[in-house]
Amino acid sequence: MCPRRSRWLTAILTILLAAGGARSAVGQEVVFAANPEGPDERRLADFLKAGEWGLWASDTVLGAGERVEGNVLVLEAAVRIAGEITGDVFVVDGDLFLRPGSRIRGDAVVLGGGYYGSSMAVLEGNLTYRPNDLYRVTPREGGRAIHPVRPEPKPIELHGLYGFKAPTYQRVNSVTLAWGITGRVVKWPWRPSLELVGRFHTAQAEFEGTAKQYWHPSREFQLGLEAERVTRTNEEWAKKAVSNSLSYFFVGDDFRDYYSAERVALMARRSKEGSWSPWLSAGWERARSLEARNLFFLFGPDNIRENPAVDEGDTWSLALGLDLTKRSDRTDLVLGLLVEAADSTVGGDFSFLFGEARARWEVPAFLNHRLDLFAITRGDLVGSLPRQRWSAFGGRPTLPTFPVLFQRGPRLVYGHATYIIPVEPISLGFLGTAEVLARIATGAAWKEDESASFKANLIAGGRLSVLELGLALDLDASDLDPTFYAVFRFSGDL
Repeated sequence: MCPRRSRWLTAILTILLAAGGARSAVGQEVVFAANPEGPDERRLADFLKAGEWGLWASDTVLGAGERVEGNVLVLEAAVRIAGEITGDVFVVDGDLFLRPGSRIRGDAVVLGGGYYGSSMAVLEGNLTYRPNDLYRVTPREGGRAIHPVRPEPKPIELHGLYGFKAPTYQRVNSVTLAWGITGRVVKWPWRPSLELVGRFHTAQAEFEGTAKQYWHPSREFQLGLEAERVTRTNEEWAKKAVSNSLSYFFVGDDFRDYYSAERVALMARRSKEGSWSPWLSAGWERARSLEARNLFFLFGPDNIRENPAVDEGDTWSLALGLDLTKRSDRTDLVLGLLVEAADSTVGGDFSFLFGEARARWEVPAFLNHRLDLFAITRGDLVGSLPRQRWSAFGGRPTLPTFPVLFQRGPRLVYGHATYIIPVEPISLGFLGTAEVLARIATGAAWKEDESASFKANLIAGGRLSVLELGLALDLDASDLDPTFYAVFRFSGDL
């Protein structure tokens, strides 16, 4: 054979082998070799059973300008996409890289591997990314089998650091120290678990505690009993414990109201491993008012903001909730719904029907900008709510030109829209990239015999890591004198 013909044959074989790497086993059968647990595994099993996919079982590059019609299954391989895939992409124990200019018109599901997106790539569907799930792919007659690796839960698990959780600091309990442990009987059916948390409040030298005993009939369903004595708040939607504690320690601003509760509840819930998690609770609560205390803080006013009293008494109620999380490469939606019904003729001192809906949606905007949208509404649907179901807002996390929690009532509506622009040249290592932002925020809280009085702020500022600084304008004020504010914002904070 002449050298020229040999080179041509070698080139053709190389091209065919490369193409075979991208579609190396279209005819092979791949099965899920266990009973699927959880929505992602069931979705994978259905995807495999349908068989309408091409198999990529070796490292593959889909170049710019190249296009693959239909769905793709990636097994134990790293794929780099610079072109276009018109269907869904399922990756099991592999890595998915999206290069600038790439496009996936369906969903991307990455189970037990790595996902590396790009702000200049387009994922039109949803992203499901479960890097901590483990899978093993083995050969079988006629194809391959996917085996989930079920990690055995630890029989004893300490919370936080050696059982100690991060301390909190607020105006009714001062410093709260917490220690927790969870024990499981992993060899028994339904894998019973017991969680114990003890808390010590330094202001009253008082102990509280929580006990949760759950049974797990399946990976995604659990039912059990909760009993606790606990300090509760209805303002966690605006400020989480860590940032609220720092705010109170530095400037004396506590963005929460509190009450003490003893409660017992029967719970049934779907695991939060899926995109949606409904839950049902039937229980009893006894509420007690707490007083604000004169505690230490570094800077701020000398006066102490009172902690409002609640309607002390017993509540027997049935509550139904739904938490929904939808994430893709470019959007992030978190939705929560709650309905609680109490009837004093059945038990307790209060009758009401309470409802709450909240949503947070983060979406891409122009270039690499982001838009953060948040809204919450809560209040009485039937009857009068006891004050332990009221909520409040105001101050630097929501409306900086107004006093802390200046609006409070059984009915509340609040929302904001924030436009965020990263400043790429200002990047300080672990502190991240600086951002500038513009926000419009409005809301009202009122009683059933009052009309809503909405207040609004227009805000401009900047953010670096967890610190946000800005100027806020009260849109109803005649002088439009801006108010300077500084606030800590951690994950989950407004």
